[in-house]
Amino acid sequence: MKRIAVLIVLVTSTLVSMAQNKPGTWSVIPHVGVSISSLLGGSGIYEVVDNMIVEVKPHALLGFVGGADVMYQASDAVGLSAGLSFVQAGCKLEDYTDEHTTVYDRYLRINYVSMPILVHNKLLPGLKVGIEPTCLFNANNHEVQQSYEVDKEGKKSNFHEDEFTIDMKNGMRKFGLSIPVGVSYEYENVVLGALYHVGVFNI
Repeated sequence: MKRIAVLIVLVTSTLVSMAQNKPGTWSVIPHVGVSISSLLGGSGIYEVVDNMIVEVKPHALLGFVGGADVMYQASDAVGLSAGLSFVQAGCKLEDYTDEHTTVYDRYLRINYVSMPILVHNKLLPGLKVGIEPTCLFNANNHEVQQSYEVDKEGKKSNFHEDEFTIDMKNGMRKFGLSIPVGVSYEYENVVLGALYHVGVFNI
């Protein structure tokens, strides 16, 4: 299957137990932000529709991310952090239409609990890199199917809609790993940051 890629944009407020950013000090960093994710590998996802194999291209899906980190300032230039986060990932899928059916609002939503472990370098503009083990929380595939009749003039009538949400957790990898690389900017105990994650394993 595919690997997942997630861009996380964070607005991070920093709470410090000792003097801010001095070597040997600890910080507790709650964070909240937005995730933008999609699937990598190959040209798309393939599904069977009316006994035909159809390619469905994945697109970016917005989600939520939030959690907290504990950071140790090892030196003036280098800090180490580890934390726990809830991350919404997945992808949107293209709509499908034939003569009597339209399928829309299609997305794969994958929720993870992750443990980011990062090295922060203040000499380079807020550069951070590390590893992030993940644990699958749940995964659902959603779509709305609209069927209708079409007369000889092409006019549609007798519309009927069904909404489907399918539990995909049993078909997904339960534990994963990603490589986060990002940058951040800090001003008066508020940190703005962005992290790009590429999944190491297929999902």
